[in-house]
Amino acid sequence: MLVVDASVLAPVVADAAGDGRRFRERLRGEVVVGPDLLRVEVAAVVGRHANTGQLTPVQADVAIGDLLDFPITVFPTAPFLRRVWELRQNLTTYDGCSVALAEAVESPLVTADRRLANAPGLRCDVEVL
Repeated sequence: MLVVDASVLAPVVADAAGDGRRFRERLRGEVVVGPDLLRVEVAAVVGRHANTGQLTPVQADVAIGDLLDFPITVFPTAPFLRRVWELRQNLTTYDGCSVALAEAVESPLVTADRRLANAPGLRCDVEVL
């Protein structure tokens, strides 16, 4: 089982080549989980890329469809909010949700965010792609 964050899942659904291909290969055959806000985070990234012209409207629509179809198990964030709060000095609330989930399910967090991976106080393994 792997916990993923938006820095991994957004390229998986929105980047046909490059990082997207590499990240999809890493996740192949794995049980992928994330916090319930993950899809919203990824949709925001896709929207930002569509608004800046990095994705065409068609590419963005396909990415959202792929996001909805992506086999991921999501966990509610409410049970982790105390831990997220503890991490607030070193992580955003969103990143804290991913870390707290990884800690709770005792699985590695897979991210493309080196800053997150190097944050102090994490009690989970972090793999940077």
